[in-house]
Amino acid sequence: MRIVTASLHSLAALTLLAPVLLLAQPTSSSPDEARFREIYQRQYNAVKGVASDMVVMELRDRIELVASRGSQVGAASNDRRVRGFESALLQGLQAAHCQGATATAARPSPAVIEKVNSAATAQRLRTESADVAEVSALAQRLLDSQPRERWCALKSLDDIR
Repeated sequence: MRIVTASLHSLAALTLLAPVLLLAQPTSSSPDEARFREIYQRQYNAVKGVASDMVVMELRDRIELVASRGSQVGAASNDRRVRGFESALLQGLQAAHCQGATATAARPSPAVIEKVNSAATAQRLRTESADVAEVSALAQRLLDSQPRERWCALKSLDDIR
């Protein structure tokens, strides 16, 4: 009986502490995380003044690196995963940016981070916080480089000039 009572007390304590422990854990790509912001800002500023088509190439290189680092059994080839990521990202950003919603001035943009994470998940890419920060910065730079009408009419990132 004592063992059962002790176990129930331990379980009760864990149940009460679990939310506190979860809140104490840093999220992997939280925009509030100082390191995430630093990486994001560094990447965003690094491509300032770089031609948009070159930013697309940099985005592809980053995704290729992520795809080759975290390959999963049964996953598509890296080239298909990169193109799949691009397509999912473009569709997600267009859905968020072109449906009448006003763009947020916040940087990093939570909507862009969400779309980067969604595109990575769709391609089964294993991203780390630094990957999400860099790719989000590149995606934001691409969004900022194109007029809204042009961005909303894109069929592919290949069309960015």
